[in-house]
Amino acid sequence: MCARRVVIVAVVVTIAVAVAATAYVFRRHLGGTPIVGRFVAPRTDVGPGPLPYADMPMTGGAPTPAGEAPRGDVTIDARRQQLIGVRVAAVQRIVLSSTVRTTGVVRYDETRQTDVNVKLDGWIRDLYVDYTGQSVRHGDRLFTLYSPELLATQNEFLLALSSREQMQTSQVADAREYGERLVDAARQRLALWDLSPEQIATIEQTRQPLSAVTFTAPANGFVVEKQAVRGMHVMPGQTLYKLADLSTVWIEADVYEQEIATVRVGAPATVSLDAYPGQNFAGRAIYIYPYVDENSRTAKVRMQFANPGGRLRPGMFAHVELRGASGSGLTIPADAVLDSGKEQIVFVAEGDGVFSPRHVTAGRRTADVVEITQGLKEGEQVATGAAFFLDSESQLRAGVQNYEPPAGAPSSAPSAPAERLNITFRPQPDPPRTGESTFEVTVKDSSGKPLADAEVTATLFMPAMPTMNMPAMRSETTLAPTGNGNYRGTGQVVMTGRWDVTVNVSKGGERLGTGQFALTAK
Repeated sequence: MCARRVVIVAVVVTIAVAVAATAYVFRRHLGGTPIVGRFVAPRTDVGPGPLPYADMPMTGGAPTPAGEAPRGDVTIDARRQQLIGVRVAAVQRIVLSSTVRTTGVVRYDETRQTDVNVKLDGWIRDLYVDYTGQSVRHGDRLFTLYSPELLATQNEFLLALSSREQMQTSQVADAREYGERLVDAARQRLALWDLSPEQIATIEQTRQPLSAVTFTAPANGFVVEKQAVRGMHVMPGQTLYKLADLSTVWIEADVYEQEIATVRVGAPATVSLDAYPGQNFAGRAIYIYPYVDENSRTAKVRMQFANPGGRLRPGMFAHVELRGASGSGLTIPADAVLDSGKEQIVFVAEGDGVFSPRHVTAGRRTADVVEITQGLKEGEQVATGAAFFLDSESQLRAGVQNYEPPAGAPSSAPSAPAERLNITFRPQPDPPRTGESTFEVTVKDSSGKPLADAEVTATLFMPAMPTMNMPAMRSETTLAPTGNGNYRGTGQVVMTGRWDVTVNVSKGGERLGTGQFALTAK
């Protein structure tokens, strides 16, 4: 049983490695394996170190920041561009009107809330508004209140009226004026205790105090909180009702801090609610909170909406669209930018199938385009659609170009300008299989004459695959001359997949040229 389990595990691991390697090959080299290419002699304006990549010159783009993956130019012919879906778009200057999409909750308009209370002791006798949610209008009866203090003040008012009438016949002007002041003072005390002018006029006409005074609603609205109960003892300042006018409501939405800069007070807002599918409500932003929530990294934006019919009810969930500030800027399609969080990369089309990586700074974003504030000029062409393929190839090429030469390898010391070499590389069998394979190289000068008696090496390199916990692999083979510019040798192909092959040609300790190839082991 244990032996069978070991066999099953081994088979599963082998299949997983084969599938991952196949996917890796497909991702890195979709469209075939080039075997013969264009190669140039080494540059003479560089010192010792890795040779420049012959077919993929490391030019263009911004310098690679410290700690970030190096990238090199990528050359892809038109057929392969079509296969992997690479498209080219121009950098355009357009007017950007950013839209922030978020969610919010309907709230009461705090400027339209009213607290109903009294300013004296008393007892509630009659209760006319007796449940929460009841609609009231300004002047509607709420309750009646019996208050000994209020009753005493009414009697003082009636006494002041009688005194004023008696003093009207006095020959002393000051006495008549004093009577008027008594009446005005008593009337003012009644008004300050929220008796209406009509109630005071009724007391003056009937010359009878009101045993229980009726208190009315000071504003339109709905009862959102009720404390009043029939027979209840009331203290000065005690809240009896809270009224909210719902003719206008607020919606408060959470906006991420990176989008706050695009939101302005007065910006138009549109909301939709699940309760009313297909219907939109228009409003505007009236306030942006001056702080950001540390947990959600959002700031609240308050919007105001007219609410005829009371359809927007506090507590409802709303889908919000806020139209931000507009302005012109350079833009490219959103899928052209590779954003790792630390850097933003685009691939600029240089012509003839060459794409150069370039660091850019992204600004405002919409669903379709991204504003570029630094790194691009209007009219330049960038790759879209399959930019991640280009990025993988670019990092691969840079890694191959920058690998350390084997110990004891001749350095590329400055020398006189060298002529162009034509180098071809052939594996036997083609494509090669894992294990030992034969490699053949033919070297000719620019006139087509075979180059004999040279030292030729072929280095195979496969980058690390972190997802499979596999390190980078490299092997080197020295090829012996077989005459007429041909060189042959055997080397080990460790595993299936795509290998980058570097052919170095030197003579007398001086490197004459290099060629870069690729092969896929089956």
